[in-house]
Amino acid sequence: MDPALFLQAAILSAISAVIYIIIGILPGTDETATMAPIALALLMAGLNPVLVLAWFMGSIVAFKIGDAVPVALAGIPGGVMAVPQVPDALVAKEHGLADVLLRKGNAAALISATIVTLFVLGVSIALMPVGAWLNTYDLVLGVKVARWFWLILIGVIFLSLTSKNKWLAIAMIPAFAILVQGIRGVYGKTVSVSLFLGITVGPLMFELFSALNKDLRKSMERRGFKEIKLAKVGKIKLNPFAHLTKEELIHTIIWSPISSILATVMSPVGLTILIGDTLRETKKEKLQGSLLAYTVREGIKLGTYIGGTLIPLLVIGAATGPMSAGPAAPFFQNIPNIGMPPYKYIIEKYSYWDISALVILSVAVALLVAYPLIVKYSRNITLLVFRRISAESLYGLFIAIVLLLAYYDAGIPGIFGMLLVALLSGAVSRLGVSLGVLFMVLVGAPTITALLAAL
Repeated sequence: MDPALFLQAAILSAISAVIYIIIGILPGTDETATMAPIALALLMAGLNPVLVLAWFMGSIVAFKIGDAVPVALAGIPGGVMAVPQVPDALVAKEHGLADVLLRKGNAAALISATIVTLFVLGVSIALMPVGAWLNTYDLVLGVKVARWFWLILIGVIFLSLTSKNKWLAIAMIPAFAILVQGIRGVYGKTVSVSLFLGITVGPLMFELFSALNKDLRKSMERRGFKEIKLAKVGKIKLNPFAHLTKEELIHTIIWSPISSILATVMSPVGLTILIGDTLRETKKEKLQGSLLAYTVREGIKLGTYIGGTLIPLLVIGAATGPMSAGPAAPFFQNIPNIGMPPYKYIIEKYSYWDISALVILSVAVALLVAYPLIVKYSRNITLLVFRRISAESLYGLFIAIVLLLAYYDAGIPGIFGMLLVALLSGAVSRLGVSLGVLFMVLVGAPTITALLAAL
């Protein structure tokens, strides 16, 4: 690999880290809606896919470290993945331990990112032969079915059963697959980008159009500004091992790699909640349970995002889980100016060792930027973001990018097809269906509809 690419990757990772620290701190930001469109826009603009991967790895690290800051300081989640942290953060805050919680979470994130990156890269090369087997096609009911499709099917069923509205989620598997293939039939070609983006901005678009209904708008109106009080945070040492108990360190080292493998087909949010809640219940004292659960969850968050991206990309070559079918989905879409999905370009153009070196460099640079910055200036950064940066302006930017790429994908029909998918996605999300279900159905839609037709 050209040494200049490594320099460019380091610069992009650093820039991405700064940007996604700010985005992560913003309340209510969604990882898919904020990470996927930017990565897709960079790919569509012609940036080398391996550099976009460097950008993406940097954004993972920074976002997952950044979105924990408002949780620890104000009890308000940044990204969606930070929502499970709120109850435990509030317990710590009630006991005046916001500063302890912040340093524990940051330490666990740093250790997890380092261990999981090396672990996943090692596991990936060991699983390469399995990847070839998974990409083999079998004849089922007269339909050619890739073996990795069964991973998607298992994952989407499991994710449906862990959704708040499990029966609607199950019903959406065939229903959404038929919708996707019907829209593609109208377009006359296999379109993925605009449909994928419709899911990412679904909740935002649903809120926007709900506000156009005067009756619904009245129930959404807010009077005045919400007062947010930040707990005072003391001086924090940079040494991550100084902030963790032996038990917290051991659980972080154990569960982060395990969750990184499971995230190949399972939901990162589901894994974070399941493991964290289980660990909390092992403690009789509420505060100790909350500190343990919060700390280990910070490691799991990064583990699921790193493993859920790299294993499908390097080993399987298909989006097999909510992470790869959600935030990382642009790497599995067919990009016209590349002529193939970016993951395929990356693994064909560069050696495994070059890709591994670039990934390690990207994660290391992002950690060097995000970790000390958050540790030293978390309170000041949070105040700046809350006071000076409009979340609505960023949401508007993401929607504008989606509209542009939808038009590029399928012209005017692409915009309306995206709108249809967005409104449906937002509606079923409001009813308790995980968007991960829809992302995974989008990937497997051709096979699902073919099998339905063959029954």
